[in-house]
Amino acid sequence: MKFELVDRQGYIPDLNYGASGQELSCFIPSDYPFQQVSYNNGEGEVIIDKHTWHFFFTQEGIGIQLVDGVVTLKEAEHFLLSIKSRIWGETHQEVQTLMAGVTQK
Repeated sequence: MKFELVDRQGYIPDLNYGASGQELSCFIPSDYPFQQVSYNNGEGEVIIDKHTWHFFFTQEGIGIQLVDGVVTLKEAEHFLLSIKSRIWGETHQEVQTLMAGVTQK
């Protein structure tokens, strides 16, 4: 399942990537312990609570994909809102949370 966090104005704050092996900490809220699995050019995968999540950039914002594991929609929503707050802050109201799929061409 893929999600996107998209600012209506196209704004993504500058991200402060973590130290080597923890670069993706800029996406992960502090109350989610994680293990980074991969990292390449600002994108990669982490394991959180036995679930693998892939973080990447889209044309409009930041993509988050559940690669391995099962979560409820409510758990995913809570996680995504925490990521939104981590990246854009608590008061930023312009970010939409979207579910994404493959568009037929």
